[in-house]
Amino acid sequence: MAGTRVEPVRRRALVVGSGMAGCAGAWWLDREGWDVVLVEREVDPFPSSYLLQLDAEATRVLRLMGGQDILDEATFAAPEMSVRWGARKVREVRIDAGDGWRLAQRAMLLSRLFAHLPATVETRMGVELAALEHRGDDVLARFADGSSESFDIVVGADGLHSTVRRLTLASEEQSVYRNGLSHVWINADVPLPEGRAVVASREGMLMLVYPFLDTDQTSIMAVVPQATSTRPDMEALVDRVCGAVERLGPEMRAVAAAGRASEDTKLTRFSQTRLPRWYTRRVVLLGDAAHCIDPVSGMGAHASLPGAKVLAEALRDADDVTVAFARFEAEMRPFARTAQSITARAVEFSTGAQGRGPAASVAGMVGDLLATIPSTMTRLAARRRVRAGNPA
Repeated sequence: MAGTRVEPVRRRALVVGSGMAGCAGAWWLDREGWDVVLVEREVDPFPSSYLLQLDAEATRVLRLMGGQDILDEATFAAPEMSVRWGARKVREVRIDAGDGWRLAQRAMLLSRLFAHLPATVETRMGVELAALEHRGDDVLARFADGSSESFDIVVGADGLHSTVRRLTLASEEQSVYRNGLSHVWINADVPLPEGRAVVASREGMLMLVYPFLDTDQTSIMAVVPQATSTRPDMEALVDRVCGAVERLGPEMRAVAAAGRASEDTKLTRFSQTRLPRWYTRRVVLLGDAAHCIDPVSGMGAHASLPGAKVLAEALRDADDVTVAFARFEAEMRPFARTAQSITARAVEFSTGAQGRGPAASVAGMVGDLLATIPSTMTRLAARRRVRAGNPA
């Protein structure tokens, strides 16, 4: 009938993973008019209480998502840092963290972000993806319970050990870079003296010691060389790390003692997702699934929150999803590649891994920074053209 209003056909998106990238991706896609289903294989996906860091860009995007209350209640301003080094005598310089940088307990922040999802996003916990089948105009997702559904796109935001990546682009062995370094995580039941974070490169380790929000706890994370061919002796690793913390200064002795007594410890491996491409047909990777930088970088939130916004807006502005995926990757890859390279060089330099000398490591980091300038200038010029109404 003439004059009848035709409602636009809403497209369906499957988001796999309920971490920071998955929640942000679901939020932004819903905002751009997608019907979003978010699945998570774990029933309780946020058990860890280790620290996350949000830089100024990540906090800006969270505010755009209406998350000011999350920032106010689940994060706290990053403290002043004491950077210490030296083979014998401990040397120190103090650095202000800068405006906009925030810290958060991982479990608290992610739980709040998940609860912030619009009611229009359908969430399914305890649902595991089993297979993806590309068809002409959609993707058929099969789940471990035997059910299946079709979607216009699938967003793999399921982290370092991504099922979506394994099913569509590459195995973990082919896509994850490891350098023989491990992280020792310790939550110590004692407040950090003066609340000042300590970052230290000494005794073949890189150590990050940070206070928790509104608790009498301190987070200790150390990057250490660890042979993967033998079963790790966690007690010996904790003792080694706490011994190095103790030698950072008299005020750190109580932190070291509490670290030795802690029962809240874990061991993970230094890992980065490195792929030649982040998408294929109607499937795209987001966050750590595409470009895990490694927790020691403190840049995971920067890669996840702005990345989700960029992906949703690219899909809004392009009729072809493949073109949109390519635009998203072109926008985010320069940052991810540089952050990965600088992070790996920094920890390998600090620990003596990979046999790289100081001069080579510093030269490499400078080269990484310089390599980002052309792509950054190109992106800024493109944004100015769009604001001026001339996207060509």
